[in-house]
Amino acid sequence: MMNILRLNITYVLAFILATFLFFLQFPFWVVILTILVFLLAFVVLPQIFTVYRSNNEKSIEKYLIANKNRPLFAYPLALAHSNDVEVEESLRIILAKHKQPYMQNVYKTILALHLKNIDAADTYAQQIDSELLKSYYAAYIAAKKGDFDEAKRHEENISVDWMIHALHALYANEQGKEETFTIESQKAIDGSRGVQKYIVIHSLKYV
Repeated sequence: MMNILRLNITYVLAFILATFLFFLQFPFWVVILTILVFLLAFVVLPQIFTVYRSNNEKSIEKYLIANKNRPLFAYPLALAHSNDVEVEESLRIILAKHKQPYMQNVYKTILALHLKNIDAADTYAQQIDSELLKSYYAAYIAAKKGDFDEAKRHEENISVDWMIHALHALYANEQGKEETFTIESQKAIDGSRGVQKYIVIHSLKYV
């Protein structure tokens, strides 16, 4: 409700600004360009910041709730507030909605890991186009198989710090090292941003 109110206020202000500029007899293209910049600054950029750069879990969750009709944003909410069955359902909805091969391979990997079907996860992970994600899930899968040496070899292709810490949290959990798990989990959370941060926070309970 608050987001809708803010959006309506922004549009009203944009209308007032446009009316004022026309009253001052600015050229039409100047008015349009000014309004577009205004809307970009007050509508689009804040949303982009929340999705990719925000460090505020509450702000991220508010955005996710406001956009929960979109499968990619419903999944993080399911991780935070739902049970295993509902998380599975949210992943299947993503797969039904997004047919691109890249999305299919990534989310089939995530779904297989959620269902603890390690062999299926391995098959899908090998088909991921991104070397970064392929290596991340290869390390994850190797750790789940108990092969920590192989998992660490895959880390050579992972350049994102939070991913390394998330993997180290997984290794610690698999080896029963609770203190290390807590430390590495917090480092993964601290190093991630935006919706990814929210996913990291709430996916660690599923490792």
